[in-house]
Amino acid sequence: MPWIASSSKDSEIHRLRGLVSALAAIAEHPGTAQSFIEYALDRVVEVTRATGGVVLLDGSEVGMDVAVAHGQMTLPGVDVFNGGQTLARACMEAGTCMRSDATANDERIHGDARRVHALHSLIAAPLRYGESVLGVLEVCSSVSHAFDDIDAQAIGLIGDAMGGALGRQLALEENARLLRRLHDALLDTQATAQMYQDAASLDALTGLPNRPAFETQLEAVCAAHEGQPHRFGLLFIDLDDFKDINDTHGHAMGDQVLRATGAALRETLRDTDVVARLGGDEFVVLLSSLRDADRDVRSVAAAVEDELARPRVVNGVRLRIKCSVGWVIHDGFAHASEVLQAADARMYEQKRERRRR
Repeated sequence: MPWIASSSKDSEIHRLRGLVSALAAIAEHPGTAQSFIEYALDRVVEVTRATGGVVLLDGSEVGMDVAVAHGQMTLPGVDVFNGGQTLARACMEAGTCMRSDATANDERIHGDARRVHALHSLIAAPLRYGESVLGVLEVCSSVSHAFDDIDAQAIGLIGDAMGGALGRQLALEENARLLRRLHDALLDTQATAQMYQDAASLDALTGLPNRPAFETQLEAVCAAHEGQPHRFGLLFIDLDDFKDINDTHGHAMGDQVLRATGAALRETLRDTDVVARLGGDEFVVLLSSLRDADRDVRSVAAAVEDELARPRVVNGVRLRIKCSVGWVIHDGFAHASEVLQAADARMYEQKRERRRR
């Protein structure tokens, strides 16, 4: 904006129009707090014809931090502002606008920064947000008596506008950070809850559903198929001679055999079938969506026996996992406990038959 001598009435009108335009642009500027500060400082320097400007925000343990600097104000370090070598610290402490037309003779300013960096004229305004002072807006000039009353009023008004807009923006960003932290905390809580839920429903050794979880699911399936026979079947699997494995190779080997059994069952069966470990060396399989129940259940039972009996290396030992399998097909009326007991009884029948052979 071209400068016209301050004694001219037309000049003052132009400057006031420029000030109003700057205030409107600052108030309406979108974006983050940082981009807002940078834009506002550019407009301030333009309106006042300053040779430098800085926005300092309160918040560090040692005082204010430089948010953005322009022109001559990029030369001093933050210690200069916090050390009272400009008007910034006094302005922050008093919470009022300050102006110095000849810094060399100003007792409010200490140190050599004004001489070293040619800060001969200064105006500082607090950035107010409600009762709080968020920081300071300060402009400088390399010549004495560079600013007049209109400049001082402009800096005060823009400081107020910046403080209000900045406070609202910072509040919005803090709320967004709070929401992100709450969201992250909720995800952590959900993950922890899921972990405890999994721990309560899964067998710690094999990772399969445990007895309580399986019985709950079996009850739901029985209720869903009440009056609809031959819709699902149940296999009850018990490992043969498992005690001999523990006695011969140790319990660590027994645990590895149980893990291998669980893995083999998962690989053999469909994704829709449910495999669970009831405890010890007992496993169960819930077979759903059967077309020909008698044929399908018998076929799966035979496939399970063959897969487990296939030679495999477990914990460095080559062995076959032999098992006895009992099965039942739901009649459309039996409850979960009855289905489980019937399959268990069939399994022991098969085990006794094998021992007779």
